[in-house]
Amino acid sequence: MREVIEEALAAARRAGAMFADLRYSEGAGTTVLVQDGRADKIGAGRARGAGVRVLVDGAWGFAPTNNPTRDELQRCAEDAVRMARAAAPAVTDPGMVAEVEPVQARVVGEMATDPRGVPLGERVKRLHALERVAASRDGIVNSVVQYADAVGRSIVANSFGTYLESEGARCQVGVRVTASDGAERQSTGKGRASRGGFELIERLDPEAFAGATADRAVALLSAQQAPAGKFNVIIDPLICGLLVHEAFGHNSEADAVWTGNSILAGKLGQPVAADGVTIVDDPTLPGLNGSFEYDHEGVPARRHVIVDRGVLVGYLHSLETAARMGMEPNGAARAQGHQDVPIVRMSNTAIEPGDCGFDEMLAQVGDGLYLSGGAWGYVYTAAGQFTCNVEQAFRIERGELTTRYRNVCISGMTLETLGNVIAVGRDVKFELGGTCGKEGQAAPVDSGGPHVAIAGVVVGGQGEL
Repeated sequence: MREVIEEALAAARRAGAMFADLRYSEGAGTTVLVQDGRADKIGAGRARGAGVRVLVDGAWGFAPTNNPTRDELQRCAEDAVRMARAAAPAVTDPGMVAEVEPVQARVVGEMATDPRGVPLGERVKRLHALERVAASRDGIVNSVVQYADAVGRSIVANSFGTYLESEGARCQVGVRVTASDGAERQSTGKGRASRGGFELIERLDPEAFAGATADRAVALLSAQQAPAGKFNVIIDPLICGLLVHEAFGHNSEADAVWTGNSILAGKLGQPVAADGVTIVDDPTLPGLNGSFEYDHEGVPARRHVIVDRGVLVGYLHSLETAARMGMEPNGAARAQGHQDVPIVRMSNTAIEPGDCGFDEMLAQVGDGLYLSGGAWGYVYTAAGQFTCNVEQAFRIERGELTTRYRNVCISGMTLETLGNVIAVGRDVKFELGGTCGKEGQAAPVDSGGPHVAIAGVVVGGQGEL
C-alpha cells in the first residue's frame, strides 16, 4: 500500500502541486439501539477509501475515492490538481501550509476487549441489561440505550515525507429516559465514549449509569419550576465541559479566528477570563474520546494551553492556519473520513483544576443556584453568545443545597461569564465524550473541568425563588 500511496503523491508533485497529502482509511462498525425492551435497530457497516489533497498555485484541490487502487489514486491526484488549477485564477486569499518535520510511525491504540471478538448477541444482551435497569423505575415511560463501536486503520502521508499508520477502536454508549406522572414529562440522559474497546461497557455499573439517570428523571417530576433572573451559580463538571467546549473552545479554533468569526481574534496576550481560569485542550490524555497521537496532517499531538491564568496564550492550528498566522502547527487538524479534508478541531477541552473544595465553594456563594447536568449547548461564535441546557438545579441557601428545580437553561456572553468566575474547584472530570459537528464533519471529542462558581449568570426558568 505504501508504494501505491507514494506513487500518487509523486504524481501530484509532478503535476505541479507544491504540497500534497493523502489519507487512507478502512474500518467496520456496529450500532445497536434498545428501546422499551426491543433491540430492533441493529446496524453494521464497512468503509474503505482514500482522499488526495493538493495545493497548486495557491488553490486547493481534493479528490476522494471509495476504491483506493493504484489507478484510482493516480486518478485522484490528477483530478485534485486539475481542480486546483481551475480554481487558482479566482483565488484572492492564496492557500499555504507550514512545513513540519516528516513523521514515520505506526500507532496502535490500546484496548482491553476488541469489540469484534464479542459476539453480537453478547453485546445486545449487555445493552438490554442497561435498558432494563432504567425501565425498572416507577414513572419511566420510555427508555433508550444506544451503542456504537468502530474499529479501523488509517494512513496519513504527505509530500514532506510523512508516512503514518494508525489503528484502533472507539466505543460509545448512551442512555436516555423519559418519566411521566400523567401531567408532567421529564427526560434525562447520560453518555460515555472512549478511545478503546468493549471494556467501556464491561466496566459500567448499570445502577450508577442507567439507574441513576432514571432516578433523576423521576425526581424532576416533583421538582419546582426554575426561577428566572441573574444568580451567582456553581456549575458542575459536565456543564463546565459544555461551556468550555461550546462557548469558548470553538472560538479558539484558528480557522474561525482567521475568518473573523471568533471573539478571540486579536486578543493574544490579553485577559479573556478571571485570573483563576486556565483552559487547556489536550489530545495526549490517555483513553479519552478526543485523544490521539498524531492529527490527520501527521503533526504530533500536544497539550494546548489556550488560556493561562486568565490570559489568552494560543489557538488551535492546522498546517494552513499556522502558516497564515505565523505560528507553529500544533496538531489540531482532523477529518471525519477519507471523503473529507482536515479542519481545525478541539480534542479533550477543560478548565484546569483550582484550589477550592465544593463545600468551601457553597459557603463562598452563600445564596444562589447549583446547576447540574446538561445535554446540549448552542453558541454564536462570532458574537460570543451562548445558551446551555441544564438538567437540574438546586437552590443554595446559606451555603446549603435545598430546593430542586427543573426546566433550566443558562445564557450569556462567553468572555463576560469567564471573567465573572469567582472560584475554581479541585475535582476535574471529563463526562462529555461524544462527537462534535463542524462544517458537516463529526469528530470524537471530550470536555470537562471542575466545579466552577460564577457571579451573575442569566438563568432561564418559569418560576420564582
